Amino acid sequence: MKKYLEDISAYWNTRAKGYSLDNQAELESEKAEEWLQLISRYVLIKKEWRVLDLGCGPGFFSILLSGLGCEVVAIDYSEQMLKEAKRNAEKYGRNIVFKKMDAQQLIFEDQSFDLIMTRNVTWSLERPINAYKEMLRVLKPSGHLLNYDGNYYYHYTDKDYNRKSHREHQHMEGIDVSKIDDIAKHLELSQYLRPYWDEEVLKKLGAASIEWDILNEETNALGKSIVRSFMIHVIK
Repeated sequence: MKKYLEDISAYWNTRAKGYSLDNQAELESEKAEEWLQLISRYVLIKKEWRVLDLGCGPGFFSILLSGLGCEVVAIDYSEQMLKEAKRNAEKYGRNIVFKKMDAQQLIFEDQSFDLIMTRNVTWSLERPINAYKEMLRVLKPSGHLLNYDGNYYYHYTDKDYNRKSHREHQHMEGIDVSKIDDIAKHLELSQYLRPYWDEEVLKKLGAASIEWDILNEETNALGKSIVRSFMIHVIK
């Protein structure tokens, strides 16, 4: 069932131009090196690797990893995001293959990639378990998955996880965020605290190794830990 897939894509189409400006600012600041350092905590990337940027948006990780000498294939379901990603790849002189594709139904052969990189994608999927199955399917034996994500809409389940708004993004002028907020009420991962949910699912799917780090955590007035964002590293 893909009840919300087209609506989610339509929302991200409206975000593409502003999100692209955000990504360009990241690429041209110290944040690019900070991301490379974070990735290196988990994975020693090799130049010959074939990498899948899953939910590439305007191409931040596609460009970053291509710059390391990797062969990068990038997918997104938003056509406008892909257009921005192609423009950015040209701007920064990167040779990247871009494809429109649903992360929950990958059109790649088994064991196609050494590394899958994804950021802020799994929370928005209607069938996240199926997406994880697909990621593991297309990874090579001993391949790596890095998934950066957050409990962005867990406040629908636990009120202590108050939504902090969309202000972390700089270019939001005129965007009706209520559309994605309303969709998120119905998405599976708005119901589960992560990355604990992900760890249990990935264990059941047979991942050889699973580790995660909380990257942004708060403590509320009652001493309760509030997990905002995290990185999950999986080895097939």
